Amino acid sequence: MTVAEQARDKRELAGWLRAEGRQVRRAIAGVVGLSMVASVAQVVALFLLATIAQRWVIDSQPASPALLVGLGTALLLQLLFQRLREWQRSRLADGVQAHYQQALLKQLEARSLALIRDYSVPTWQSFLTRRVGALQLYFCDYVPQTLVAVLVPLLVLVVVFPFSWLVALTLLVTAPLVPLFMWLVGMGAAVAHREHFLAIERLASLFLDRLRARQLLQVFNRVEAERAFFSDASADLKRRTMKVVSLAFLSSSVLDFFATLSIALVAVFVGFSLLGEIGFGHWSSGLNLRDGLFMLLLAPMFFSELRLLGRHYHSKAEAQGAADALQPVLDLPPLDITARALPLSLPKLSVMAPGGGEILAVPALTLQRGEHVLLSGPSGSGKTSLLEALLGLRPMHSDGELHCLDRREVAWLDQSPPVLPGSIADNLSLAKPLPEAQMRAALREVGLDEWLAQQPDGLQTAMGDYPPLSGGQRQRLAIARLVLQEAQIVFLDEPTAHLAPAQREAISQLLQRQLADRTVIWIAHGQSPSQFFTRQWQIIDGRLHDQPGSTEVGNAH
Repeated sequence: MTVAEQARDKRELAGWLRAEGRQVRRAIAGVVGLSMVASVAQVVALFLLATIAQRWVIDSQPASPALLVGLGTALLLQLLFQRLREWQRSRLADGVQAHYQQALLKQLEARSLALIRDYSVPTWQSFLTRRVGALQLYFCDYVPQTLVAVLVPLLVLVVVFPFSWLVALTLLVTAPLVPLFMWLVGMGAAVAHREHFLAIERLASLFLDRLRARQLLQVFNRVEAERAFFSDASADLKRRTMKVVSLAFLSSSVLDFFATLSIALVAVFVGFSLLGEIGFGHWSSGLNLRDGLFMLLLAPMFFSELRLLGRHYHSKAEAQGAADALQPVLDLPPLDITARALPLSLPKLSVMAPGGGEILAVPALTLQRGEHVLLSGPSGSGKTSLLEALLGLRPMHSDGELHCLDRREVAWLDQSPPVLPGSIADNLSLAKPLPEAQMRAALREVGLDEWLAQQPDGLQTAMGDYPPLSGGQRQRLAIARLVLQEAQIVFLDEPTAHLAPAQREAISQLLQRQLADRTVIWIAHGQSPSQFFTRQWQIIDGRLHDQPGSTEVGNAH
């Protein structure tokens, strides 16, 4: 990506973040307002403290009860409003996290498998934790601080100017240097954070893939090679992490340097003015201890919010890196497709990708109740995307009215069906109350009765993270679950892929027997003539061809 493209992407992401911030601007205003009230109370407390020092050191008089009560009240008010600010920030953080997690879950509910398959498991974990967390810090810390870092210095300048125009001018001149160097340091921070996010997600995906294939790695003696690879990848991730950390450290160090320099200039001016060496820069004939101490105490306050903004500045870059992947998911348009029962009639349409490109051209189709359809085509031709479109999970473009199948009426079985870590009964019932005898009968029909008898706790045996099932047994368990759910429409997405020939033949015959009275769309390769299928859909060069025919999947994979 060129520098110009990076700058354009950065502007677009910044604009998206600003637009998203409008949803929580009232809560942000609450955080800013409470911060300003606490700052006003702090100014009052500092003035009273300087007054007490003047009376004690110069006038040799004890502080009056009114001054002490006022100082205590101002400090208590400052502490109170700081606590209220933290409470408001916590509410804002909870609201931001809940909003984006619900937005992601809403998209998942609308698009289900079609969206899940576009991203790896570690990426989804990053979406719901790290990336949403980055947006949370942006809206809760950085955005309010950008306002506070302007308002508090203005408050200090307004208070200081009646005492000394030179101190006010010194603060005013040095203040722009802080955001200037923040901008210079942060120019490459967004790109660094974006690359850091991608590196973590890719390494997590790779680790999960190797973990699933751990047995194959042992068989082919690749354990040591993979360990060395992960060692190198880990070292590269550490270098990326240190790059991000060094950028944050550099930004903070630059801010501290200029803030310290400015405060030192104010201290020199106040000190020499009190000694009578400087006779200009203030409105009266000279400074007294109260005025000089008050301005000296206000100088750190002037820069404290700017320095805090510098510490939060990396949150902006991190949020832009997080938004780079979140924005395409969160901004997906709603799918306005009406669900209906069989028979289903579709006009000529195009199955579209989320980005707008055409995946598959489909002629006018009808799907009748009880039909058995074989769907075939090269890998990557859009077979699974077609099934997702039939469920209303992918966008479709057509000149006619679009309908889809009711998801509640459809069961889906693919080549790697999930096994829940709960009990065998949990895997079969899917939270639907089922008699134990019915579950045992379903397992017996798919040939898992002997396997069940070997389990220590019967149907209550927990599957755990590593279920005691071979590939064929996993498919049989999924078929038993499918039969028990009684869905009238079944999608089979290459359910016999990666199985041995004997298992493949047995599973195919079992599926044909169990699903004889259901409506079936079966994705398969290597078909041969049979009476099971009533129709065949074949994808050739990005187009679906509908033709009658009888084929079987005895050797399908």
